[in-house]
Amino acid sequence: MKPRSSSNAHSNIERMLSAIFTMCLLNEGIDQLQLDELVRRGRAKASQRAQRLRPHREQAVDLVLLGSVLHRWNRSAKYLDPEARPFPIKAIGPAPSIQALFRAEHRGGDLEQGIEKMMSAGLISRNRSGLYLPRKDLILLHSLTPEMVANLALSINRLIETLLQNTATSRRTVSRFIERNALVSDLPKRHLEEFKAFSREQGAVLVATMNDWLESRRQSKRRRRRTTKVSTVGAGIHVFAFSEPSNKRGLLR
Repeated sequence: MKPRSSSNAHSNIERMLSAIFTMCLLNEGIDQLQLDELVRRGRAKASQRAQRLRPHREQAVDLVLLGSVLHRWNRSAKYLDPEARPFPIKAIGPAPSIQALFRAEHRGGDLEQGIEKMMSAGLISRNRSGLYLPRKDLILLHSLTPEMVANLALSINRLIETLLQNTATSRRTVSRFIERNALVSDLPKRHLEEFKAFSREQGAVLVATMNDWLESRRQSKRRRRRTTKVSTVGAGIHVFAFSEPSNKRGLLR
């Protein structure tokens, strides 16, 4: 991991820990000594779990960047045939090309590493003519990379920040971020695989819709060239499903 990437990852973890400690200290039932003991026990359990997982550390790459590249590739008219399907493109050269997709994100220097990562993750394929075609329009990685650790830290921090912002005011007219959940404590285990499939299907629809909305409203390259500065923020949603052990016999274990 490059020094800059390492610094960003440490910053993300610091933000996550700060958010978690904030929630702990807001709990009046926890004093400083109890918090220190919880931290000690938590670190011990984390060390045991880390040893079991033995995560494979791959070369760092920006997952947000690759997601934006894939989105442009699967949505931009320049890269779609008359049936609105992506057609094979070259790696280097003017649009339509993978290089042009990275340049559109102002990240042309990440082209080589980005192609390598997308190939290894099965996100794109190469035909006999040497042209590339996207196989997916979203990223699903199954190894615990530094990027996934950083994204996890950010997700935890964002969730807590959302909760804090939503509860920081008693005024009902103030706009709040969405924070909802749907859960039961007694789902029969035989339905678990069905739940996984259904949640993946519904979650993918929601994420795709939100992604289209966000991408269509990003600051355009033309606006970035103007002398007047446009105020921007990072914005998004995070969707995940879960299951956990039940305290009742015969249920999820």
